[in-house]
Parts: sequence; structure tokens; C-alpha cells
Amino acid sequence: MKPYLKYIFLWFSIAVMQSQNPVFETMANVSQLPDVEFYDILEDQQQYIWLAADKGLYRYDGKNYKHFTNPQQKSNSLFQLRLDTDEKLWCINIYGQLFYVENNRLQLFYDASQLVNGQLAQYEIFENTIRLFTVIGIFDIDKTTKKVTEVFKGMCITNARDHESNYTFIINFEGKLKRHRLYKFEKQKRTKILEITSTNRIQSPKLFAFKNSVFLTHSSAKGNVIFSIDQVKNTSKKLETPYQLKNATIYNILTIENNFWFLTNFGVFIFNFENERFTFKEQLFRTESVTDVQIDFNNNYWFTTLDNGVFVSPNLNIRRVELSNIESKITASVALQNNHFVLGTNNGRLLFYHQNQLKKSIQLPTKKIIGNLYFDILKEQLIVSINASESFVVDLKTDKITDVKNRFSVAKTFSKISDSTLFYGNYRQGIVYKNPFGLSEKKIIRSSRVKASVVSGNALFVSYIDGLYKYNCNTFSSEEIQYNSASLLVNAIANTKETIWLATQHNGLLKYEQNTLQPSGIKLPENIQINTILSDGWLLWIGTDSGLFQYHTKTHQLKSLSTQDGLNTAVNSLLVLQNQLVVVLPKGFYTLPKQNGLFKTFKTAMVRVEAVSINDRDTLVTSSYKLPHDLNKIGLKFNSNGFQSNQHVNYQYRVQEIDSSWQNIPLNTHFVYFNSLSSGTYTFELKAQNISAKNPVFAAPITFVIAKPFWETYWFYGLILASVFGLIWLYFRWRLQQKEAQRIAEVDKILIDKKITNLRLENLRSQMNPHFIFNALNSIQDYIISNEKELASSYLVKFSRLIRMYLDYSQQNEITLEEELNALKLYLELEKVRFEDELEYAISVDNQLKTKQIKVPSLFIQPYVENALKHGLLHKLNDRKLQIEAKIVQQNKLEITVEDNGIGRAQSEKLKRPNQQHKPFATKANEERVHLYKNKLKRDITITTNDLYDENDVAAGTKVIITMPIH
Repeated sequence: MKPYLKYIFLWFSIAVMQSQNPVFETMANVSQLPDVEFYDILEDQQQYIWLAADKGLYRYDGKNYKHFTNPQQKSNSLFQLRLDTDEKLWCINIYGQLFYVENNRLQLFYDASQLVNGQLAQYEIFENTIRLFTVIGIFDIDKTTKKVTEVFKGMCITNARDHESNYTFIINFEGKLKRHRLYKFEKQKRTKILEITSTNRIQSPKLFAFKNSVFLTHSSAKGNVIFSIDQVKNTSKKLETPYQLKNATIYNILTIENNFWFLTNFGVFIFNFENERFTFKEQLFRTESVTDVQIDFNNNYWFTTLDNGVFVSPNLNIRRVELSNIESKITASVALQNNHFVLGTNNGRLLFYHQNQLKKSIQLPTKKIIGNLYFDILKEQLIVSINASESFVVDLKTDKITDVKNRFSVAKTFSKISDSTLFYGNYRQGIVYKNPFGLSEKKIIRSSRVKASVVSGNALFVSYIDGLYKYNCNTFSSEEIQYNSASLLVNAIANTKETIWLATQHNGLLKYEQNTLQPSGIKLPENIQINTILSDGWLLWIGTDSGLFQYHTKTHQLKSLSTQDGLNTAVNSLLVLQNQLVVVLPKGFYTLPKQNGLFKTFKTAMVRVEAVSINDRDTLVTSSYKLPHDLNKIGLKFNSNGFQSNQHVNYQYRVQEIDSSWQNIPLNTHFVYFNSLSSGTYTFELKAQNISAKNPVFAAPITFVIAKPFWETYWFYGLILASVFGLIWLYFRWRLQQKEAQRIAEVDKILIDKKITNLRLENLRSQMNPHFIFNALNSIQDYIISNEKELASSYLVKFSRLIRMYLDYSQQNEITLEEELNALKLYLELEKVRFEDELEYAISVDNQLKTKQIKVPSLFIQPYVENALKHGLLHKLNDRKLQIEAKIVQQNKLEITVEDNGIGRAQSEKLKRPNQQHKPFATKANEERVHLYKNKLKRDITITTNDLYDENDVAAGTKVIITMPIH
């Protein structure tokens, strides 16, 4: 088999290009990281992450970055983040401006630009002062008065503080020599610890003080130099610089878990320090310039860099190895002995690893896909199953490859029954081989596609595509194991201490013990997909689409590793080694040490309401609000800090008065809104819980008191009740007034009718005055004496008709205009006889007038005609003319004109007898009727009397105009 054997040992591992950094997230990929150049990082007690960057100061709350600036700031870049005893954050820029954060703003404390001379100065925070270490000396700045006091004069290059002691590296110029001295300052006492005399200035000195150690580093022509300072004896010792640090730029030194972390331009070097000697452990992020490291409250490691942003490692114990420079993919894996394992690829290559290191690579005679691997620990033989009609056996002692044709081809599972018996299942049958590595005997125990198998005691459990079977390992007699009288579809099988664990397709995780099949009792998340299960003593490892779970079968304790731990992949293939686990991926693998530090205890940061909006307008956040009824749209925004808290923290809320149980808020949602709250008192309660934490944290409750609208208040009810009673009282009062007014109106109407009747009678009486009657009777008598019987008869008929009309019309308040004019014509015919035919009269009516429909007061016009005849025309000897006209004028009114060419009103008054100096009776009655019509019957009737004159201003008659609405 020599032609088929090819080795690629460790020194060829460059072709495989492995990266062994801990799992990490680049903050630029998971958030809108505002910069790439960062100098310092710090977490405060509220779990905010503060970042000092080239562009300024930023605060990260798990979702967003808030930028803090000051209008007097002379440089964006800020350095040296510090927290004082009051948890106030301080920082400094290269111009010597000292800042602090207060009330969510960056405040300028002191501008020390004249002291620092453009050099970045270090500072320390004391109870009452800020101590500044500059190139011209050490100065204390009073926190209250800002008074500056010089403590020491000299060029201070670097400083480190240990409790109440300050270690300061100072350069004194004495002649041509530069004396580099390290001092220890304790209150008012100064102690010199180290002095280095040189004609050249020492480059890049840095001091680092810890609880039990103080280090001084500086660079030289031969590389970095490190001194150790004895804090008790105040002495120094030059240490042997590890070769890894010789030419590195040391930015910072930290102590983490009893190790010293050197942050350099070649990443992080981790050393153990014992007996004045550094022992190298490992290097992280070898290609990055790491400036600072912060471990947050959930043990996430934050790494800031000078040119590549910020990295966060959720778990330093989980390492990911990338096989980036090979074209093949990993298709199979198997654990060997003593933390060794082998990976098979899709091009027929076997990669042999110890821990995370590739030890060798073997290329098989074929370049086809390796589908499965099986290792026999007793014989140290490796079975390689190809996804074709090929299989090989590799002797791991000699690396000899034996072609066994299709004996183990397209394998789905292997299970060792005894030292000489092996179960092998493929895509169409389950087979038992006796002496599988020699002249094997083959026995087909069932023809069906095999999925998984396991041996427990004297029983072989095999999962087929159509059911689960249990075989006796001696006779291979079988029985089907059913669940609820139905066949089981099992994807993976494992056994721990005589318990068989079954990952089923439809029934979740089951366990088979003491010949009984039942649910596992493991409280896994709902609807989880189990891909693989492996046993490890009392432990059961469960690989799922949601990460990896560890279940202790004795203590029943369940732990998990998921995206929050940095294991951001579905676990489909898992190896359990002696000291570690290997999660195999197509292009790499994760290694997880089986130690206590693998599983973290997660906490939840304090949750708080950050913003409250009322009717879509932001307002100050307080513990209680009293609002009118129309300000009832409430919005609340909240947050719990921490790395990617928006993905890892669940929120629930409850509103007392509305909810009795907690309401879930969708993941990555940080707000709730309440629209149109009715009046009442509402207490908003909020709690947050990291998805991997045990206990939630609660926000301070906020109370909203929504006032009732005025129409729901008691005083309004009282007002309504009083108004109702008042309206009822007013209604009845109104009704009484109406009835009283009706009664009075009826009385008035009776009185008016009586008055009008009287006036009509008086008018009638005036019209039937003795002069008219005597004249009429005299005229009849004259006709009779003159034997003019026909004239007498005609006149008598007209007179009787007129008398009848007067009697009829006097009984009515109103008559038609036609009736009024007919009576007037008849009256004028009779009066013409009286005037011996010396009277010309004319009655004209507008064609638009509907005389049969228009109503006028009865016998209303006749008195004015009578006045014209009696007082105007009677005293005129000839040319007696009377004109009566009825027409429509504007505003739909009736106008009746009575015009004569008599002697006029003035001359008529002169001719009256002394006892007749008063208005005619009929005219006076008409005026009273007009008054009654206007004021009582609301009918607007006007009467206008005009005197007529000729061109010589001599009286030429009288004109009476009667205007009334058409009715």
C-alpha cells in the first residue's frame, strides 16, 4: 500500500491555515460601531460600556451608541477612562482638557493645556483633588475651587497607582546626562526606587501597578526591558523579557484570573508570573493591535484595537479552528484516544489532530467522499467508509491502508458488540461481522435502511427507517420497541449507565430503561430539533439546532451553550474526547474544554424605562404622572444593558388594573404603547430576564393617573341632575306661562274681536249716517214724486243691496278685495246721485291682483272715500273727481290710493262748525283698527295722507295711501 501513503506533518500545516482564537463577534458586524480606533474601554455599575475612541467618547447600551461631546472640546480623541468613588466617569484629551460625565452630558472640569504642553498627561482621581502628571511636573487640582497646587517639579513620563501609592517615572536633566528615576509617592512622602543614567532618553516607559506587583517597561535597542518593583522593600529587579515580547509595542498590561495579559501590536500575550519569571501560555488575536480589555458583568471579554474596532468574546474557553486554505470540506469525524481525533473530507483525506493542533494528514487511494469513520481502540484500527462501493482500514500504528472493497461502504453507523463482533448498518441493511478486520463472517440481521445503533449490555439497539429494534447479542433474535403502540422513528441513540436515550422524529427525547419506554424528563426548549446525542459517563451531550446541551443523568441538572456563549451554529456532529468536546463543521471545528469554566452563569443588567411619550410627545421620566382624560396615549421605551442585549433579553410587562398576569414582549422589542386609556390609575411594571439567566430583574414601577372627563365626574352628574330638574321646572313654568299667555291671548282676542266688532259697527253706523240715508230716501222720494218709478225702483234696489252688504260685511273681520271694491262701487253710484251727477269717479285695479283671494279688513276703504266726498268734493262746485286705485308694490304689498281734487284738508277744517273740530268718527275708528292690527294681530298696515297742491301752491286735493301685506 506504499504508493497510497502520503504524510503531511505539522510543518506543512501552513497549507491548512488554522486560526485558534476564541470565539468572538466583531462589533462592527453586530452594531453600528462608530469608529475603528479605540484606546480604552470601561463598564460602569449600570452595565453601560464606555469607549474612548479617536472620534470621541461613546456609550453602548446593548443596542445603540451615544456620542458625548462638549462645545469647548479642542480634540475629539479621548483617553484614560476612570470612575471615581461616586461612579462619575472621567477622561482626558491630548490638549490636557479634563472632562467628566454628569446629567448625561460631557462636562469640562479643567483646561490644563498650559501644564501639559501638548503631551498626553496621565491623571489620578483622589477624594478632593485630581492629580495631573505632566512634562513639567505633578499638580493637584482642587475639585471644588479648581485651584492648582504644584506637588513635584520635573518631567513626568508615566504613572501607576496602587491604592494610596503612586509610582511615577520622571526624567531630570543634569548637565549632559538624563537621569531617569522611578519615585514612589505616599501622601507627602517621596521615595526613589530606581535610577537609570543615560545620555539618551529612554523610549516609551510605562508603569503598571497591581495588587501584588508593579512593572516598569521601556524599549531599548535590544528590545523591551521589564523591571519588577518590590512594593514593600521599594526595590527593583530587571526581569528576563520573554522572547514573544522582545519587539512588541506594549500598550497595556492587565491581570486577569491570576495571569498577566500583555496587550501589544501582535495581539494579547498571556503569561503566568511566578518566582520573578514569566511563563508563556497563549497568544490571542495575533494580527491585531489590542489596546484594552474589559470583562463585563456576564463574563464577556471586550477587546479594543487601534485600527480594527472592537471584538467581544463571549467565552474564552470555546475556540474555533478554521480550515480556510483547503478546498475540501469535512464530511466525517471520530474520536481516538487521549484527546486525539480524526476528520475525514470529501476528497478522501484524513486529518489527524491532537487538541487543536494538526499532527498529520493521510490521503487515501481515492478522492471520493468519506462518509463515516469508526475507531477500534483495542486493535488501533480505523475503518474509513466511502460514500460509494469502497472502504478502507487504516492501521494507526503503521499508517498502513488496506482496501477492503465494499465491506464497510456507505456506512450509517457502527457499534462494537464484542472484541470480535461488529455491527455495521448502511443505507439498505443491518449487518453483523465476526472478525471484521480479518476473514470476516457476514450476517444480515434485517434489510432496511439503518439510521443509528448502540450496544448496552447484551442488547443491540438499531434504529431503522421504519422502526426501532432490540437484538439479543448472542442469538440476534429481535423485538420491535414501540411507543403508544406505534413504530418509532429514531434519529440518534446513546446509552448512559444502562439507560438508552432516543432522539425521535415525532416524540421528542425518550428514555428506555428497565424494559420501559417513557419521556426523558429533560426540560429542553419546545420544538427543538435534536441532531445528535452522545454519552460521557453520567453526562449526556445533546446537539441541537439551538446549540449544545449538557444533562447530568444523576443530578438532573441541565446546562446549555448557545449563540450567547459564542457557539453560533447548529450542532450536527459532536465528538466527546478525554478533556474536550469537538463540534465539527464543514470548514472547521469548535473545541470546548470539559471544565467548570465552560458554562457561564448569566445575569441580567438593571432594566429601566428610558423614555415616556404622552400623545406621541416625549416627556421627562418620573415615577408617577397625573394626566387629563385626553392625554391618554402612553408609550414607554426601556432597555437592559449588556452585550447584544436586544437579542438575549426577554421583557415582560404588567399593568395593574388591566393585567393580572405578565405579558410577553417579542424579542428585540424595547417599547410598548397603550392607546386611548380610559380614566383610572395604571401601574406599569416591567421585568427583564436574560434567556440564559435564572432570575429576572424588575424596573421601578411607573404610575399613570388618567383623570375622568368632566362628563364622568360626580359634580357633572350633580350638574346634569340639577339641570334636568331645572329644565323640568322651566318646562312646567313655560307651560304655565304658555297657558297663561294663551289665556291672555284668548282674552285679548275676545277683546280685540269685540273692539273690532264695535269699530265695524261704529264704522257701519258712520256709513249709515242720517245724511246718507236721508239723502238716499229723498232721492227715492223725488223719483216717486216725479213719477220716475223705474229710477226709484233701481235706486231703492241699489240702496237695499248696499245696506245688506254693510250688514253682512260688518259681521266679518276680513273680506276679499273684490267684495270691498264692489261695496265701494255701489256706494259711489248712490253718492253720485247726491252730487247730482257732478261727480266723476274711477276705480282701477292692477291686473296682477287676485282680488278674489286677497283679504282686507272689512269696510276699511269706504271711510276714506266718504271723507274725500264729504270734506273734499262736497264744497267744490264743479269738476269733482275721485280716483281709487289698487295695485301691487314692492315687497309683495297691496297699495290702495284714494285721491280727490277737492278743496283740501286745510280749507275743509275752516268750513267746519265750531262744535265739529274733531276727526270724523269713521276715520278715528279706522285708526284704532289699524292700531289693533299692528300691535295685536301683527299685520303691518300703514295709512299716509298727503295734501295735493297745484303749481301755484294752491290746495288741489287730498291723497290717502293705504299699504298692507297681501293676505
